[in-house]
Amino acid sequence: MILFQLLFEVAEDKRAEFERTYAEVFEPALRRQPGFQNVKFLRLYAPAQVAQIEAAPTEINYQINFVFDSEQQRRAWAKTAEHDVAWPKLAALAKQALWRGYDILSSAVRPQTA
Repeated sequence: MILFQLLFEVAEDKRAEFERTYAEVFEPALRRQPGFQNVKFLRLYAPAQVAQIEAAPTEINYQINFVFDSEQQRRAWAKTAEHDVAWPKLAALAKQALWRGYDILSSAVRPQTA
């Protein structure tokens, strides 16, 4: 399995639209793809919380981390018509968009309790 990480710098006045576009456009398109496993949409803590925990400085304030069975399936998603609609809409709302890919070496989940 692979994890693909998208990193965004989104201006304050674009945050609501960015979050809405993710929920209404990007995630639904992503979830329909063969090999898709899961996705997490992350927003950086508010500035006061960042200062309180003495976090490393960054201009990146959103992340999308998604998992596919394989890099080949992730690349196939990147060539779909759905991606060609969803990605530009999301990226257009960001001042900066970066990405990284990772091989997943280990993953753990909390066991279900009765």
